[in-house]
Amino acid sequence: MLLNTLLFAVSGEEVFKEKCASCHQYYIPQNKIIANAEHNNTDLNLTAPTLTEMSFMLKDQVGDRKTDAEGQKFQIEDWLTDYLAHPSKEKGVIPKKFTRFFGKMPDMKGKLNEDDIEALADFMYEYAEKMMRRKGVRRYSYDAAKQIAKKEGKIILIEGYIPYCRWCMRMDREVMVEPEVKAALNKKFVLVKMNLLTQKLPLGMKRLGTPSFYFIGSDGKTVIDMVEGFGNKEEFLDLLQSIAAQ
Repeated sequence: MLLNTLLFAVSGEEVFKEKCASCHQYYIPQNKIIANAEHNNTDLNLTAPTLTEMSFMLKDQVGDRKTDAEGQKFQIEDWLTDYLAHPSKEKGVIPKKFTRFFGKMPDMKGKLNEDDIEALADFMYEYAEKMMRRKGVRRYSYDAAKQIAKKEGKIILIEGYIPYCRWCMRMDREVMVEPEVKAALNKKFVLVKMNLLTQKLPLGMKRLGTPSFYFIGSDGKTVIDMVEGFGNKEEFLDLLQSIAAQ
């Protein structure tokens, strides 16, 4: 019975590909999305928001961000059920400055069943985080980072976050995927991403607000600096440069 259930389970990725991908692209860097909106969609000529945008904003705007993942997925599933049957711009979760040039989404009532919507909610919820891991700098466990830092003479950078932190999401979405940032990090740093709700910082460091960044020397024993708050690409690059110069 379990084997049959697994064999015939609905794939959210396949549902999106079949029902949504003709209008919604999967991923476009956020800096290009912002520029496109400023240019009234003349850069990209999009027909609808990207999957990455929708994934981020569903997690941010639908249901209780502070509940566990499964609980919020149920809330997103309920929202999708209503929105797909009765779409309107008023119900949308993406800021209007990014959607004002799109037409009304077609009615999808009857085109997806309950299993389709459940699978789609799960796929959309997980997509942004998976994409940021794929597009961003590689993260390591703290133990692995210590070994690499010692061997290569690099600085350990712990990126502190909590799952429902909006500015943490923006940092990953807008800054950590930028080519210049990735190059700077790969050259001098070893990155660790740490959930500050569930993980304890090393070396007795006190947790700051989120997002926050904790720099540790290549010896794994010296705290170089601790910084909190969102910074744009230029600000974050300046921070990395100042830390590397110490």
